[in-house]
Amino acid sequence: MFKLPICGLLLLELSILSVRASDSADPCTPPNFPLPTFGTAKVNVRDLGATGNGRSNDTAAINKAIEQCSAHVGGGDVIFDPGTYSAASIHLKSNVRFVLDKDAVITGAQSGYDPPEPNPFSEYQDFGHSHFRNALMWGENIENFAIVGGRVNGGHIIEGEPAGRDVGDKVIALKSSRNLLFDNVVHETGGHFVYLLNDCENVTLSNITIRKSRDAVNLVGCRDVQLHHCSFTGCGDDTLALKSDWALGRKILSENIYVWDSYFESACNALMFGAETTGDFRNINFWSIRIGRAWKAAIGIISADGGIIDGANYRDIEIKDAACPILMHVTSKLRSGDPDKKAGSIRNVRITNVTVTDCKRGETGWPRTCLLLGEPDSLLKNISLENVRVALRGGGNRDTKREVLAELDRNRVPRDGSLPAGGFYLKYMEGVTLKDVKVRFESADSRPALMGSEINNLTLDGFDSGAPSRSQALELEKVDGLIIRNSPGLDDRSDIQVDKK
Repeated sequence: MFKLPICGLLLLELSILSVRASDSADPCTPPNFPLPTFGTAKVNVRDLGATGNGRSNDTAAINKAIEQCSAHVGGGDVIFDPGTYSAASIHLKSNVRFVLDKDAVITGAQSGYDPPEPNPFSEYQDFGHSHFRNALMWGENIENFAIVGGRVNGGHIIEGEPAGRDVGDKVIALKSSRNLLFDNVVHETGGHFVYLLNDCENVTLSNITIRKSRDAVNLVGCRDVQLHHCSFTGCGDDTLALKSDWALGRKILSENIYVWDSYFESACNALMFGAETTGDFRNINFWSIRIGRAWKAAIGIISADGGIIDGANYRDIEIKDAACPILMHVTSKLRSGDPDKKAGSIRNVRITNVTVTDCKRGETGWPRTCLLLGEPDSLLKNISLENVRVALRGGGNRDTKREVLAELDRNRVPRDGSLPAGGFYLKYMEGVTLKDVKVRFESADSRPALMGSEINNLTLDGFDSGAPSRSQALELEKVDGLIIRNSPGLDDRSDIQVDKK
């Protein structure tokens, strides 16, 4: 029999211990992914004809500088001195770092954009997701690229569809690229997207400021991403969206994404999975984040197109002015060319240390209640909320509109009318724990603080609704495996079954 030498056994044991340590490591810890490195080339765009006067189109000069820099062994820096550089469809290449003076601005020109490239899969997602080249700058299959410092603005880039016009709708669009860095950049204006990154790997966005755009950052099928110390405000749609669409004609995994120490505002969704979700998502982590506005969902997780969202952690999140503080929803739009497509799932989600206040506005009709809604054949599984404080306006009553109830029965998020629960509405779930969760209302609300149905294994440990009666605290139906303990106004229960309300 073959035997390992003593040194080999020691190495094997150390390897096993290392694996166990990584398995138990805190997921809300900066990953320190490696940054791209560059060669010694220094190319100033003004030396190749760029004016920086804000009127002339400097695209040709910038592209020449990129080509010259990329051709150097290991690449290097493309330098932008103070000035305003008007450009359209800058062609990004590997081994190039844009170094912008603090008074340098790259801005979207009025015309001169590359046309949107043909995409045989465009039927499966919006126009903006399907095309990349109609942008201020774009790249495909590049490695080692960075933008450091200065300002990069949308300028004449639009937030809607170009509709055949010579105009761009994205600021930075990259697909199938790796080793990317964006640091200390200010975007005063954007477009449909400031950053559209599809199938990109090893990405760092740090110290980024976005002041106005439709979407701020869309990470579509990306892996090994770290985003930190960012401020995204003035967004009309998604602030930070994790997606997986069919724009590249295949399912793409999203994995190992870390977001921390940032501030987000949105007239729509702040931290969002989806709605485009053809591929799977694993190990996604958010912590130390303040959300100042989210007029749809603050924390939103949607699986609409077959994607399996497995392993999402939220910790130390402060939410203000949200229409729906926490939203989880499985639905079956199934927008992809996958021949074996079926409903996806959401599982293993942990939300810890969250405060919700000032929920006073929102998109018309959106529920001001935490909504967790699966499907009969695709339950939300292993969902944990711990140390969560939710302050809502209240004022609701039990006379829920029939249209709202019908939407919930069809597993849809109602767009008109309040939900039948004041604080949490749970349906089609398995393995749910609410521990040390407190709900409060600014004005009286006759609806139950928590309503749940079609649930297997529901644990309420320290659930405090502040309700004056049991019926206003809790209303359950078809719950198998209910445990209640340490919850004010509710009797302790152990593994009971609830058939009727």
